[in-house]
Amino acid sequence: MSRYLIAIFFSAISISVRAQVAEKLQQLGMENIQIATDGDNTTVAFEDNMYRGTYRGIGKAIVAGLERMDPGDLQMVVLEQSIPQLCITLSGETVTEYKEKRITIGEVYRQMGISYDTDKAMGILKKAHKTLNSSAGKVDIVIYPEVKLANSSLDRLYTYYINLAPAVEMALWKGAELTAQVVFPLATNLQGQYKKIRPGVIALSQEFYLGKGFLGRVAAGNFTNNRMGVQAEMKYRTANGRLELGAVAGSTVQSILTNDEGWYISRKQRFNAALKASVYEPRFNLQFDLQAARYLYGDYGVRGDCTRHFGEYAIGVYGMYTDGEINGGFHFAIPLPGKKWSRNRGIRVRQADYFAMEYSMESWGRYADEKMGETYRTRPDENRSNRFFQPEYIRYFLIKEANK
Repeated sequence: MSRYLIAIFFSAISISVRAQVAEKLQQLGMENIQIATDGDNTTVAFEDNMYRGTYRGIGKAIVAGLERMDPGDLQMVVLEQSIPQLCITLSGETVTEYKEKRITIGEVYRQMGISYDTDKAMGILKKAHKTLNSSAGKVDIVIYPEVKLANSSLDRLYTYYINLAPAVEMALWKGAELTAQVVFPLATNLQGQYKKIRPGVIALSQEFYLGKGFLGRVAAGNFTNNRMGVQAEMKYRTANGRLELGAVAGSTVQSILTNDEGWYISRKQRFNAALKASVYEPRFNLQFDLQAARYLYGDYGVRGDCTRHFGEYAIGVYGMYTDGEINGGFHFAIPLPGKKWSRNRGIRVRQADYFAMEYSMESWGRYADEKMGETYRTRPDENRSNRFFQPEYIRYFLIKEANK
């Protein structure tokens, strides 16, 4: 009888720990919370749809988990669209030392394990009985600014446009998202559709986690750069995130707003594809990207990017060679005001987290006439700061924030 009482006692303690950790994460506004125990060890998954960037919300969740933990190891899986992105591991010794105030949160960040390897933790989370604070069906109305500047015309120094492009974004089921965007022109010296209210990204996307570092994504709908169709992506990431390999392929038709026919959709299919590689250098927070691609209008080329990450700021340069033409330029992504956007109800209105822009030096002559190096984006928030879960980047800037 005593053995049964002891088993019931420790089971009750385990349930209490799970409840406290889950409750604190829910109070923070984290979503898609799952929690399970394996002996004295606790594994929890959560998704941050509150805080701008990637590392800020992770830091809040780590502190919450530590404060609610009893002795034992803690694993935390960071989700995006309910797909696992990162696994953070904290030993029972680290948990105890922090709770007894023998180490600071900065020292916790130094000692913790952090990697893309989420397989073991996700296996434990299969025991989770339910998901708390699901993001499914919740709607964001996000206001995106759009600015483009190009010296592609002989009769004026620059052509430009400035738009506001609100988008309705809704999580559906695991890995699925619906986006519907409308573009409102504010100022431009271009003609035609650039002066009209027009559709932006209107797409359904589905992401997959395939295990062992492999992820996939398929998107279908109306994309940027007047393209409509389908695109598939696959990528592999090493556990430490220093190397990433990927491939992308798409098939699209033209989708454009005209004066005569309204929203015109062509029948001519155009195919694009690319092989990609990315290397992260943690000492200087440098990201090197290389791709070999067949671009939208049939030209073949290579492109290299070098991006420096300054916290949530990302600034980089690029160079490319395609069908005998050379081009280059710079790009950046900068955070917009608003570090936190509460989502207590079904619909939330907020501005975009980042403003991103890319400038091309070569935008006239044969390069412009034959539309070389052309591509498109399948979602409105693509930039080098958003959704950036690189493990060493996360650790570096968590420590830097803790030392302020």
